[in-house]
Amino acid sequence: MKKIIATALIVSIAGCVNMPDNLLATSPKSMERRQIESRKFAGIAEVNLASAVGAVIQDLGFTLEGSETKLGLIVAHKDRDAVQAGEVAAAVVIALLGGRNTAISRDQKIRVSVVILPTADKVKESWQVRATFQRVVTRTDNTQFAETLEDPKLHSEFFEKLSKAVFLEAQKI
Repeated sequence: MKKIIATALIVSIAGCVNMPDNLLATSPKSMERRQIESRKFAGIAEVNLASAVGAVIQDLGFTLEGSETKLGLIVAHKDRDAVQAGEVAAAVVIALLGGRNTAISRDQKIRVSVVILPTADKVKESWQVRATFQRVVTRTDNTQFAETLEDPKLHSEFFEKLSKAVFLEAQKI
């Protein structure tokens, strides 16, 4: 009986919550980020574009984790050292001043996810490619934090190499 009353109370409270009108609205920053992360490619078969994406990812030092061709998704990662001199120096200073042992970044896993979708303009063999980069940092106390890498230089380097690979793939070189 108590369970039924508790469930009824939760449902009635949840029903009183008002959702903001702009809940699903995209922010200007979101649109700007999407432009940095996306490029359009035309005149190439999807399978050839996916092959070019895989080759570029591997050329950049990533290890392919998997792909789902029906969804147009390719995921890869690479492991890197995350130790930063400034962070180590700050931890040493805190320890010398009698502070507690401070955890510092130890290593990181950088991930890339690439999605290939047909463009909305319905042009044959026209694709929208979106690449997102994230990193998961593990600290010396085994805690982790994750962040999206939004460096435009990182994305432009990826898409420059992909443009060259698409050209070579289209020319069968």
